Amino acid sequence: MANPFHYESLPSSDNFCGRVQELNLMSQLIHDSKNIVLYGDRRYGKTSLIEHVFRALPDKFYTAFVDLFSCVDSQDVAVVIYKAVLEALPFNIERRLKEFSSVIKRARMEAQTTATGSIRFMPVVDDRDFNELIEDALMGAEALCEKNNARMVIALDEFQEVVKVKDKRVDAVFRSYMQRLSRVSFIFSGSRKSILSSLFVDRSAPLYGMATSVSVKGIELNILREYCEQRLGATFEADAFESLYQLSHGQTKLILQTCYWLYAYGDALNSESVLKCVKQIIMSKDAEFTMIFGAFSEADKKVLRMVVELGGINLYTAESQKLYNISKQRSYRAVNALIESGDVTVDENDSFQVADIDFLLWLKLKFQLELVSY
Repeated sequence: MANPFHYESLPSSDNFCGRVQELNLMSQLIHDSKNIVLYGDRRYGKTSLIEHVFRALPDKFYTAFVDLFSCVDSQDVAVVIYKAVLEALPFNIERRLKEFSSVIKRARMEAQTTATGSIRFMPVVDDRDFNELIEDALMGAEALCEKNNARMVIALDEFQEVVKVKDKRVDAVFRSYMQRLSRVSFIFSGSRKSILSSLFVDRSAPLYGMATSVSVKGIELNILREYCEQRLGATFEADAFESLYQLSHGQTKLILQTCYWLYAYGDALNSESVLKCVKQIIMSKDAEFTMIFGAFSEADKKVLRMVVELGGINLYTAESQKLYNISKQRSYRAVNALIESGDVTVDENDSFQVADIDFLLWLKLKFQLELVSY
């Protein structure tokens, strides 16, 4: 029998778990033509939630997903949005190109052959100005929706990456056109909450007040436990699932990955088997994490060790500075650099944490610490 746990690909409707409140809220906002900013750390299921929301929308909603992670400049941003608008149209390729070309004036479509021999069409924008391109893409999407009596939702994933685009203020340009759209709305999502917040919560930011905030955290423990036990066909022994949930900070992917191996091995659902599987998953990334850790400066490495060993608190005390042989000024600089890079986060209680849970657990193993959540 095939393993019932899928953690690498987006879940189908049958495999989607929880998120009823978030699903209902986002669906209502979309039906009311509101924009959404979706907050959540990596691997907590933001993309899965967006896809699930998209599946639940009526047919007259065109849905587009844009990944901004690899965009370097404003033209990259324009190209991926053009491509998403084209792919959102629910027609065969001939009609799709015809409809797209009827409203898009500043981009041309070029056929490309993929490695598998199939044909794909990519937008070519030459050296056009970004403002012109975004107007063309977004107002073109609006025109397509009006022509077909439809509406479009465009999800812009990793939207915080636009702050790295230096040749244009992407957020400011977006605002100028968002105000003119009645049939196109947006979901802005990202894993860097501090940067994403600065784009939407700061009163001086162009996108302030332009979207409703929705936060994605770990799926409720009891709901996720029931989901996993149904697929495992067995019940976790006392505290075993609770320890997995706490260890992974409720991160959906790591929990499902652990259950995948528990099912594959046919292990008893106890704390020992859970810990064995988690260690196996983390150490399978040993070469990757060794390279990542090796690329940090010596001060960054010390601070990462402090964050892990001190449980994210008391980094700046005289005792901690002496124990780790680092000055307060140097540790301040390193902490700020790690927060800026997204490798470390800080919560409302001023407690620091390594952002990537898998990397955090690897550091704990390397520093010979017990695998428990702080």
